[in-house]
Amino acid sequence: MALETAHTTDIRFEGFTPGTEIWGVTQANFLVRLSGAHGKETAVQLNDPAARMLAEATGNVDSAEFRERAAQAAGEAILTDVAARGASPESIIVASNGYFADFPDLLERVKAALA
Repeated sequence: MALETAHTTDIRFEGFTPGTEIWGVTQANFLVRLSGAHGKETAVQLNDPAARMLAEATGNVDSAEFRERAAQAAGEAILTDVAARGASPESIIVASNGYFADFPDLLERVKAALA
């Protein structure tokens, strides 16, 4: 007898951690709930080089406000992708140029969200 269950994912943006710019990142915090698993807090850190690249690529001014929007958009895209692959997110994910080079489809989704 096979039991089928609906898989659900809830990715909730929880806000930003102030002061992370001293580490060269903008940190967006999320709570991720995957069906059948406990909720997990995940920090997505958009590093400065990736933020500058995203600002330039989308025609935005590289400002603190843009970096917050970009960190949130990157986090939502990355965590949606992680959940779609059935993986559990890491506690800290660094969204860098190298990360986006490895996942160019995510880069395009983030750029579209920021355009």
